[in-house]
Amino acid sequence: MQGIAAIAAIVLVVAVMFYLVKKKKSKEQQMSEELDSLIEAEDWNGVGRLLRKQLILWGTVAVLASALTAASFIIGKPKFIGIVISAISIWRAIKLARSYKNARYNERWKQNEAEAKKHIAEQAAQNIRLLNEYDIKASQIAADITPQSAMQIWQEAREKGKKDGFCPVILQIYTSTLESMNDEMREGKEQFKSWQRQALNSPTADGKTLLMERFESQKENYEKEADWQGDIVGTAEPCEAADGFYFNNKEDSILLLAEIPVKEPWQIFAYIPFGDWNDCPSAEVHMAVAKYWQEKYGAEVSCIAPDVVTYKTPRPADGDTMTLAEEQFAYSEDVLQDYGNLSTLAEVDKESTIWTFFWD
Repeated sequence: MQGIAAIAAIVLVVAVMFYLVKKKKSKEQQMSEELDSLIEAEDWNGVGRLLRKQLILWGTVAVLASALTAASFIIGKPKFIGIVISAISIWRAIKLARSYKNARYNERWKQNEAEAKKHIAEQAAQNIRLLNEYDIKASQIAADITPQSAMQIWQEAREKGKKDGFCPVILQIYTSTLESMNDEMREGKEQFKSWQRQALNSPTADGKTLLMERFESQKENYEKEADWQGDIVGTAEPCEAADGFYFNNKEDSILLLAEIPVKEPWQIFAYIPFGDWNDCPSAEVHMAVAKYWQEKYGAEVSCIAPDVVTYKTPRPADGDTMTLAEEQFAYSEDVLQDYGNLSTLAEVDKESTIWTFFWD
């Protein structure tokens, strides 16, 4: 009786398996096309739903195949085909389970990405409102923009600003509000406006003199600990000049094109009072240096990030550029992290129209 029951079970299992395999083959092509379409559309919820159906199907086949194999052993007539089908179906079920797990992961990742984009959009809107309160018109730029495209956007805005009475600057913001970039804005609008009026109406310091004083102080400090001529002045090494506006690629980064209502680019620092922390100059010093460089080299403030300022010049510097390199070093010691020494920086200045400075 046990043998007859086992044979009956085998027959039943074979019949069910045959039906399932036949059904599976009839939908193989349709499922493949649908799966490709869902993956292309990044519809990971749909991918997971489709894979879940296949996982149930192959899981059922695996269970039945295993039952068939077990029954064949019970009656003492193990079937090689049953073992093969069992192994294949289990392998397919495991493979589908892994794919389903990946689909679920991608679905969660897409949801998190959507939430992050929503959060960034809210932050951008918040910062635009804040800028509007300070008489600055602003619009959002795609954070993944290429350096060349960013420079092109700024150049087009610069030409427009000459007609409409503003100077553009690209702002990169990491944190929730623009207020984190400076102290003046945190003090409140009225106090900020008071500081701004004073900054714009008071005589601007001599930027060249400020840079010379900073340079002599830095040189004195370096000579105590390093070989000034060998390590800092050094020998020029090959180095490529920047070809666009580069930004730190942070997930929570926001790029805004701000239209600052001033006549001259150096006055931008009166509306975006950057600096005055660690070795970073105060906004007043930034203004003085920016005015000096604008008058001497045509350099214009183009980008401001929480720890970076970028200038754009109409043409590379000519003649002896070592003096310019010394001024740039005085402005930001960290500039040598990119160029190694003053001689290399001086050579790059002969080719570059983009000056980027940062402060750790």
